[in-house]
Amino acid sequence: MKRLLLLSLIVSIFLFFSLKPVKAETDFEMYLSDFYQKQDRASKILKAIEIDLKDGSRDNVCLRQKEAARFGIEATESLIKAFEINGSRSEIDNLQAGLSKWKELRDYC
Repeated sequence: MKRLLLLSLIVSIFLFFSLKPVKAETDFEMYLSDFYQKQDRASKILKAIEIDLKDGSRDNVCLRQKEAARFGIEATESLIKAFEINGSRSEIDNLQAGLSKWKELRDYC
């Protein structure tokens, strides 16, 4: 039950913040675009897992959860780099906390 709640929370957060990727021209835009693409992939995987769990299927849940976490970690790391390039240091602590949650999700299985 904890896993389903955690997955639902993460999916909700990413769906709330989902935006279309931008065409990268600068390093900042490149990292931002990478974030959006990987975040979208992680969100789709987690949504599929959530649907499968609701339907009672547990096929490859752990493997897909680790894959989603990998994309989430890479996405968050790209966003941290983008904020560092942009000089926005105030949000980096929050992003580090989010990165820890992704790592926790990856290591949960």
